[in-house]
Amino acid sequence: MEKQIAKRLIDAVMALDPLLGEIDVAISLVSDEAERRNLALRLGEIFHQLNEGFINPVGREFPDLAERD
Repeated sequence: MEKQIAKRLIDAVMALDPLLGEIDVAISLVSDEAERRNLALRLGEIFHQLNEGFINPVGREFPDLAERD
């Protein structure tokens, strides 16, 4: 993969972080415990897919792109 494309991917994935945080906050407000757990599990799966599918592969190829402050 070209580095400029890898950077775009990382930047796009990282831009999702605040939105995923908002989803997490909304999930924490769900009163039904079973529903809240299910939603939290699904959100965890999204984080896992983003890490395993985008961040880790790009980080292996371009370690400097995966470094964040």
